[in-house]
Amino acid sequence: MNNEELFKSYINMANLYRREYNYSKAELFYNKALEIYKILPEEESSKLQIRALNIYEHLSVIYNSENRFQKTKDAYMESLTIYKLIISNDSDRYKDELAILLFDLGSLYFKHNRQNRAVEIYILALEILLHLYQKEPNRYRDTLAIVFHNLAKIYTSQLDYPNALSAYRESLKYYISLADENPAKYSPYVATIFKDLASFYKMQKKMGYAQYFHLKSVEIYNDLSHYNESVYSLKLVLSLIDGVTLYNQHTLSLYQAEAILRNNIGERKRGELLEKIYYLRQRKLSQTKRSDLI
Repeated sequence: MNNEELFKSYINMANLYRREYNYSKAELFYNKALEIYKILPEEESSKLQIRALNIYEHLSVIYNSENRFQKTKDAYMESLTIYKLIISNDSDRYKDELAILLFDLGSLYFKHNRQNRAVEIYILALEILLHLYQKEPNRYRDTLAIVFHNLAKIYTSQLDYPNALSAYRESLKYYISLADENPAKYSPYVATIFKDLASFYKMQKKMGYAQYFHLKSVEIYNDLSHYNESVYSLKLVLSLIDGVTLYNQHTLSLYQAEAILRNNIGERKRGELLEKIYYLRQRKLSQTKRSDLI
């Protein structure tokens, strides 16, 4: 059996173990295949580049599922090396796969709080995604929305408010477009960005904007709770409580939260939140009395 045949045999063995969720054996045989790939003459290895990419993709999924940051990153970086060899500036072939790889690598850095590296990689991904978006808008909106949202959160944490706001607007643009077509799936993402924007403006002490975006998120959760109470009633209650605790809204909204709790929320959680509502009412009442005395 020559090296190329052995390379393919190792891949077949690895795939069998992967499908049986025996990831340690799959990893072993994928790496055996890669050992052969790396010693092949360039003429032979060039014919197997796509097979090698598939190996690195499978390994990155395995490593990521086991939370092995360095191994996952290394698999992505090896894939990038191959993409540099096979991608031509004159063709879009493989650019879709490269964009998703960069998105996954950026998300890996984001997940592990490597913010500067995440920004660098996301921007590289955006260059390709926005180019491809011009040709197939519907295919890339979801990914673009996530990239811009994650960038917005990074910029906000770095107090880079102009870039954060720009990224929030871009993310919101794509999510609103998606929500118009599929409200059940994408409206929650719009609500999340509204919540983030409320917090974003609160950080800057722009309470008018903060209250506005908080109420927009409440409005969406209120609509969604009519369609799926079990999922969104609790989110609505928590948002109503946040309105009082974080955005100086009137305690009258707590009556709606209380009514939802008595009908839809599990007993243990219901007790905790009803107690919190009682405490908020008492605190607001005490604040009002002190204000009257002054």
